[in-house]
Amino acid sequence: MIKDLFLIRHAESSHPSGVKDFDRPLNEKGYMEAEKMSGKLAHYSLQPELLISSPAKRALSTATIFADGLQIPAHQIQPENMIYEASIPMLLSIINYLPEQYNQVALFGHNPGITEFAIYLSDTYIANIPTAGIIHIRFATEWNMISAGSGEIKWEAST
Repeated sequence: MIKDLFLIRHAESSHPSGVKDFDRPLNEKGYMEAEKMSGKLAHYSLQPELLISSPAKRALSTATIFADGLQIPAHQIQPENMIYEASIPMLLSIINYLPEQYNQVALFGHNPGITEFAIYLSDTYIANIPTAGIIHIRFATEWNMISAGSGEIKWEAST
């Protein structure tokens, strides 16, 4: 069984005074980044069947823009609290418990966690996944068997 995971970092956000980190919105550049990158993914050979996002405003906004670009109803985005400020073990547990019916899944999150998770899964050095950056990792196993170094990076895209 082949499984494909798209790790997507949220687009650029603003840092308004007095706003909690969790509630930071995308800035104008972030909206443009997310639209551009959703277009790149829409033209890629594989499309995610399931979108899972950190519930933080900037990540959920990015996922919503991608859903629109991929013609996926926004109500099908699954917010997952564990993605916000997630460690590698937390992100791995999310992936390991994905329903087997899905073969292509996109996970929207934050750095440094997303970059560290891509390195962990692929055993490949990645300096940094930029804002709105996408990494496609392929696994030749079921979701519950994914572990360190079990994936291969197939495609990367950034603005």
